[in-house]
Amino acid sequence: MRKFFSSLWILGLGTLIIFPLLAWPIFYFTETPLAEVFAIEQRQLYSIPTFLSAGIIFGLIMIWMTELPFFSEALSKYKNLLSHFKISRFQAVFLSVCAGVGEEIFFRGALQPLFGILITAIVFVAIHGYYSVKDMRVNIFALCLTGFIILLGWASKEISIWHAIAGHFSYDLVLLFYYRKTAT
Repeated sequence: MRKFFSSLWILGLGTLIIFPLLAWPIFYFTETPLAEVFAIEQRQLYSIPTFLSAGIIFGLIMIWMTELPFFSEALSKYKNLLSHFKISRFQAVFLSVCAGVGEEIFFRGALQPLFGILITAIVFVAIHGYYSVKDMRVNIFALCLTGFIILLGWASKEISIWHAIAGHFSYDLVLLFYYRKTAT
């Protein structure tokens, strides 16, 4: 039972529960029906694999960037963030699902209609701690990540939130599997 309530499980469940709870009052006061947030047409289902692939490709690009000598020192704190956790494959999938669903409901479903794609993307990346006053290399990395988040915002607005969830999920999954393998 102790293993189930480890900090990774709590982090995942917290993300999956707290972000949608934060979105709920926004949906309520903006009179946004939940069915509208999650609406998807059958023909749109066929493009979800494109966003799964985009998340994988972008995750691989970001991993490559973190390994470049130019970025390696500046991004070491981000790379080592999960190093003290022993993440199982199941936990990597679980955390990716929780982040993809929970965060996208809040950021793309609730905040983005109020603040637009660009502001929401910047806030999203900032909340994850990727902007730095002191290190321009971290900011370059953050701008690249912001570009991907803008893509997810566009997908959510123009296609469906499920496309943003798919891209976010696969991006996180690639990173968690990579850092799971490289953790010391």
